[in-house]
Amino acid sequence: MDVDVDVDVDVDVDVDDSTRLVAKRLRAALREAGISVEEAAPRAGMSVPSFYRKLRVERHSTFTELVHIAVLTGRHPSSFVQDLDQRP
Repeated sequence: MDVDVDVDVDVDVDVDDSTRLVAKRLRAALREAGISVEEAAPRAGMSVPSFYRKLRVERHSTFTELVHIAVLTGRHPSSFVQDLDQRP
């Protein structure tokens, strides 16, 4: 199944590297699970536009949202945030 979860990320947005990395991991998890943003958003308690903003690193994801996406993609929630404190 070909699922489009690619989003343009605006690198000029004032966010930290951790937020960018979490968003990148979220996009990868959705892609690997074959789940579209349109399918995942309501199941994770978000609107589609809100989820796209999070994936474009315009907004932060909450822990609860990460847990929902983890369940949908068959991952542990820590997979989105592990090793963030070990970056150079």
